[in-house]
Amino acid sequence: MALTLTLVMAPRKKTADDPRKAVNLALGKRLAQLRTLRNLSQRELADRVGVVQVVVSNYEIGKLRITAEVALRLAAALDVPIQELLQTDTPPEIVQQPKPSRKVLERLEKIQSLPRRKQDAILTTIDHFLNSAAAS
Repeated sequence: MALTLTLVMAPRKKTADDPRKAVNLALGKRLAQLRTLRNLSQRELADRVGVVQVVVSNYEIGKLRITAEVALRLAAALDVPIQELLQTDTPPEIVQQPKPSRKVLERLEKIQSLPRRKQDAILTTIDHFLNSAAAS
């Protein structure tokens, strides 16, 4: 009796589809450039920053996101201003979130001050209304 196992994997998103990944990749390339210009190995930079070499490698290939704290430590280890490290050809894409109206916020504050049962009743009513509006 033969048993067959099939593994199905979701296709990976391309870097171009996700602006955050593009920024990670651009920052990683910039990090690698600066490290190379300073004649440092990934291990030497990792030692200066307080991480292991694999982490530096993952930053450079864009696999890991560089946090603000790590960016400051990397800039100090490379002896460059933070602006020089963050200067890339791919500026981060800023997405403006729409602000809720003042009337909606005031009503939400009033709902929040009600007892839990009344909140649930109002939210259920709102959910039903929104679902019927979406179906129309």
